[in-house]
Amino acid sequence: MTRDEFMAKHGHVVVKFRSYYKYTFVYEATLPDGSTLTAYYGGNSGEIEVSADSEEALYSLCPYACEVTDKDGKEVESFYDY
Repeated sequence: MTRDEFMAKHGHVVVKFRSYYKYTFVYEATLPDGSTLTAYYGGNSGEIEVSADSEEALYSLCPYACEVTDKDGKEVESFYDY
C-alpha cells in the first residue's frame, strides 16, 4: 500500500502519542473493528513538542511509516516511505 492510499483510508483517524525512541515518535489508535493503527513519525525531540496525552489526526503528522494490525497482532496493511 502506498502512503497516499493509506492516508486516504486512515488520515482522519485521531492517534495518541505512545512513545519516543531513537528519533521516532510512535502514535497509536484503536480502530472501530478492534485493530490497532500505529504511526511512526521521525524527528529531533528538541524540535518537536509533544506531551504524554498528545492526540492528532494522522494526516497532520506526516508519518514515514504506518501499520494496521488485527487483534492477534497480524499486519493487515501498511506503508513504509522513509
